[in-house]
Amino acid sequence: MPIAIVTDGSCDLPKKLIEHFRIFVIPFQVIFDTEVYQLYGDTGTITKEEFYERLVKGPIFPTTAIPTPKAFLETFEKAAQYSNEIIAIFLSKELSGTIQSAKRIVHMVKDATITIIDSKVSASCLGLIVLEAAKLAKKGATKEEILQRLDEIIPQTRLIVVVDTLEYLYRGGRIGKAKKFFGSALNIKPILHSENGLVTPGGTIRGHEEVVKRLKFAAPLILDHAKTDYVFIWHTREEQIAKDLFDIMEAHNNDGKKILIQEAGPIIGTHVGPGSLGFTYIGEYNKNWLLKMKKN
Repeated sequence: MPIAIVTDGSCDLPKKLIEHFRIFVIPFQVIFDTEVYQLYGDTGTITKEEFYERLVKGPIFPTTAIPTPKAFLETFEKAAQYSNEIIAIFLSKELSGTIQSAKRIVHMVKDATITIIDSKVSASCLGLIVLEAAKLAKKGATKEEILQRLDEIIPQTRLIVVVDTLEYLYRGGRIGKAKKFFGSALNIKPILHSENGLVTPGGTIRGHEEVVKRLKFAAPLILDHAKTDYVFIWHTREEQIAKDLFDIMEAHNNDGKKILIQEAGPIIGTHVGPGSLGFTYIGEYNKNWLLKMKKN
């Protein structure tokens, strides 16, 4: 019997991949005042178009919330009908209370053994880790083999994102008013990374055109250093530039990697806003690719 793979709705995985690899997704929530929407990866009860429209133009700033206890239990029980061995991979415990909540529910599931894994990442990075586990599960790998693979790839999972505006980091309480003011005045675009379970600063780039130029330089290097099948080009409302990056990567895709354009959903979109661009992948990263446009 295959191992069941469970994750949470912040993973941003496309519906086709969730269905193909039979991944069980516990819905995250995005909330506009009293309106609560459920998020199941790349899809949900609010579309990305509606979410970003309301984020930019609406009077109410959204908040996000972890899955409800009921959602945890229902999804775990569905997974238990599929397999008596479940591996549940969740958003970093440093960023969310998801793992703590899941641990409070596990004992209620009687028909399966549930192993909870801290991905130490967020959003599409979580999705990449879940994909690797689900691929192995689909091939019939044992629980021990999947856990060993997770130990190998979690430290190598990369979020390399450049944020276009500081407005949403400020509105979400991630930066102070002074930093927002000076950053905006100087047209500074912060680079964000995943590190030790947190999203951390990785330098700055000045100006949108410079951001695009440096991402185009880094694109083939990231592809060359990716160690798994999937590489995500990550964006918020920047589809055309994402397509340009896709073309550059595809032209250098000598190993047949699966390059996907992935727009961030509401969970991370709430904090970075529109105009963000970058990559998520599993492999090596050199900060000089973006900061200095150097290969070494």
